[in-house]
Amino acid sequence: MDYDDDAEKAESLGMEVNGFSFDGSDAAGIDYALNRAFSLYFSDREAWRTLAQRGMSVDWSWTGGPSQEYLELYHRAIAAAKSSH
Repeated sequence: MDYDDDAEKAESLGMEVNGFSFDGSDAAGIDYALNRAFSLYFSDREAWRTLAQRGMSVDWSWTGGPSQEYLELYHRAIAAAKSSH
């Protein structure tokens, strides 16, 4: 969840923000996310450390965590597409 844009949503879901997101893959979107990250780094080092530790504590492997949820969603979508034909 995005540090700036999703803080209230994360709190309401009992979750924590874990980084900076951007739309698309163009330079402007990436630049916007990087500028927000740099701004936090230089203005609030303790918040930056907390965010970095939170991001590093997530299991990003293909055997668990969000990636496993993605795989399950993918397999459900494939099964749904097959059953609709």
